[in-house]
Amino acid sequence: PYKHRAMRICGEPERLITGDAPEAEKWAAWRRTLPKLVGNPLFAWARMELDWLGIDFNTEAQRHRGGMPFGDLENVSLSEWTPSKILARFNVEYLSPCVGASSAFDGRLPTMSCRVVPSLRMNAGDEVAEETLERFHDVGCRVVDISVDDVDNLQSSTSNLQSVAAFAAAHRWMMLLHLGALRETSTRLRAAAGPAGGYAAMRAPVDPAAVARFLNRLEDSGLPRTILLTLNPEAHAQLAVLAGSFVEEGVPGKVQLGPAWWWCDHAEGIRDVFEKQAAYGVLSTFVGMTTDSRSLLSFVRHDYFRRLFCRWLADKVATGEFPDDPSLLLPIVENVCYRNARVH
Repeated sequence: PYKHRAMRICGEPERLITGDAPEAEKWAAWRRTLPKLVGNPLFAWARMELDWLGIDFNTEAQRHRGGMPFGDLENVSLSEWTPSKILARFNVEYLSPCVGASSAFDGRLPTMSCRVVPSLRMNAGDEVAEETLERFHDVGCRVVDISVDDVDNLQSSTSNLQSVAAFAAAHRWMMLLHLGALRETSTRLRAAAGPAGGYAAMRAPVDPAAVARFLNRLEDSGLPRTILLTLNPEAHAQLAVLAGSFVEEGVPGKVQLGPAWWWCDHAEGIRDVFEKQAAYGVLSTFVGMTTDSRSLLSFVRHDYFRRLFCRWLADKVATGEFPDDPSLLLPIVENVCYRNARVH
């Protein structure tokens, strides 16, 4: 969807994006688009993906003089890059793809080089029976990912969400609340590209009072470890502060602001989350990076995150804001980039 959106902005016809054009023509349209995206995170991610595949970006760009680079990708042997091999190369230990509560999921999961278990994906208004939760738990699910586009829906959906949250708390699941997506924008594009076609937008910043009322009710019935993800960066500070109101003895970062999500997972948005976590919360408890991409190569975004985090820390040291003390900073880097997510 990120790529489709960029191609539309650059004027490519929908036929070459999600339409019935041959795959070779769609690939050529993307190659035309990519050189125009300097400054967009798609450009940075593509450079990292090429490097990961062993293709030198600068050589390719010079050879094609900004026209249609990356033709060498056609010579990459896909047999060398099966999903399992890609995951192993990225050192992925744990993979938790989203599965809808109403899906026909039968508990069978692919054999990979890492542990693969489902996460339960639902919308705020969905009714999820306890037997469904039990079925997911039995196959290893430990995450419920809830889309709350409009936080007002927390009021009308409280009863069912309380039941789901109570189950999550009792069974030591993590609850992710994805807040503030505006999915109903262009009716034309929705008809052409489907419900996840890259045309969604941000709502106004979430109402922290509505989120607080919901979390407050859960403290009575069962509040699991919770990550608050907002699509509007203006809510980062609000949610980072709010998270500190819901704590539990012996559980560091029980409720916390989540990583920069969707439209925010570029350099500026990621650095903004670092700033808000450090200023309004406790940086060393931050759970780190996530990616909701459909692409296996999107694991380069975890490296993108790590590079940004280390550069951000280095800049703080260079200005004297943080001490130049590896014994102090290295554990924070390890916690944010690995250990906190592993513990959660």
